[in-house]
Amino acid sequence: MKLIQIRIAIFFTLMFSGAIVTPGIICLVDDTQDINFFLDLNEEEENKGKESEKNLEIKIDFSEEFSDYILSGIQKKRNIIFTSKNYTSEYSKITTPPPELLV
Repeated sequence: MKLIQIRIAIFFTLMFSGAIVTPGIICLVDDTQDINFFLDLNEEEENKGKESEKNLEIKIDFSEEFSDYILSGIQKKRNIIFTSKNYTSEYSKITTPPPELLV
């Protein structure tokens, strides 16, 4: 299961970095090349996102499970805050002065 997740993450990382780096590499290799094709791909994706936002409708169902989930998250935060107040460092405080600058 982890291997599949790693492969998917690597795939999308390569796709994203390729989309970012490709126009720059093309410009470095050949100044006469037209890179509008790569730039137009981004505009099409943005337009698709705007079209989908128009028809978007969100319905939120507040149930007991949802409120229990929220309350458990708040309780965990309280526990973390409580334990961090009692934390003592294993290392003593640094009492040496900072090094002098060599000019």
